[in-house]
Amino acid sequence: MRALRSFAATAVDSAAIDPGSIAAEDAAAVRALARDARVLAVGEAAHSVADVQTVQDLIVRALVQDPDEDAAPFAAVAIESGFAECLALDAWVGGAGSDADLDAVARDGMTYGFGASPQVQRMLAGLRDWNLAHPERRVRVIGIDLPGSSTSPGPAVRACLARIPALPGDAELLRRADLGGRTEAAIALDRMDPAERADLIAAIRGLIERVRAQDDGIARRAAASLDAFLDELDFVDGPGPDGAPRAYPRERFMADTVRWIAERHGRTILLAHNSHVRRTPLHGRPTLGSLLAAEPGSAYRAIATSYAYGPLVRFEQRSPRPFDCDVLLDHRGPVPGSLEAALERVLPAPETAGAESVAVLLSFDAGVDGDPELAELLAGASGILAGGELDPVDDFPAAFDAVVHLREANRVPGAFERLRTEFGLGTPDAKEQP
Repeated sequence: MRALRSFAATAVDSAAIDPGSIAAEDAAAVRALARDARVLAVGEAAHSVADVQTVQDLIVRALVQDPDEDAAPFAAVAIESGFAECLALDAWVGGAGSDADLDAVARDGMTYGFGASPQVQRMLAGLRDWNLAHPERRVRVIGIDLPGSSTSPGPAVRACLARIPALPGDAELLRRADLGGRTEAAIALDRMDPAERADLIAAIRGLIERVRAQDDGIARRAAASLDAFLDELDFVDGPGPDGAPRAYPRERFMADTVRWIAERHGRTILLAHNSHVRRTPLHGRPTLGSLLAAEPGSAYRAIATSYAYGPLVRFEQRSPRPFDCDVLLDHRGPVPGSLEAALERVLPAPETAGAESVAVLLSFDAGVDGDPELAELLAGASGILAGGELDPVDDFPAAFDAVVHLREANRVPGAFERLRTEFGLGTPDAKEQP
């Protein structure tokens, strides 16, 4: 285990990261983990946590700016955000528009509200600066997720229609498919008349077939996101051919899209939640990472992130209607049996000077059989925190190549308030009968 001193909160300016702020030895440690990876995933311990996003930003910079001429450069950053929405974001990162467009492009181009984060915007601005200064090593930013924060097909319908020959009725299809923002769209789908819903699904399936007849890779991927979106609506859980739970259509689409990005552009950095990027199934169900890792020669590597003390967002459902819930902000600490608790047992005590901003990198490469100290550290650790609960991990070296652990983390400014306001759309009808 090694300290990543330039990754600790006290070492990082909250507004900007100077190109020289990543210590050479810290950058080298991150690059060593990438080695011959075709896809290197950097997980999130939780969404909308500022210090975790900063770690992701620093790792992205260390890998993109790798001066080693013998190593193939990383050519894409794949993010847990709508594929269709991110098309405009990728254009901006590539040099389109002006620097002043950052906030609007990030908010519109990233789903789930992730683009409002100053830390995410800082990473995007850094990638734009890199691309403008190094056009020969252009880095793409590509979404891997379903459209409309997984609740509205509208953005993907729009992306498809923009890239294929027009037909009468296209404008009406786009109008019907645009269901609004995440909560608004979820409520609209829930309340939609069955006949209207079936007609909309049939129209979208017709659009998918039109796109498949065209030779446009981007339109086809947007259509694939629509296909997965519709499959999620009708997903019936149950065992697959091997008896294990089947992969969710969303998870399979994300894995397929990461594969598509790597084949189209080259080495790829993947940024998504720990529960997606892990190489082993979660509760027996395939994850994005396990689907990629199962492919022969996939060269897939995954780094988890974790924090011991920091924000915990909880949701308390008020009614059966989608997103009708109270949003509560708590503070969490290490949970017995967690990787976080195991790491805190061996780190300097909080009262030690500077310990509150500790950041460490723990590699699992040697495995517990080859590293007695690692085996001792992991003894009794049965999972990694996701929210306030443990995501079970039977074998950490099988699930992840490494973890970057922070003692303390802070939420993205305003993220909790935005979430509460958005889900507050359900408040007037909270007492309605389902």
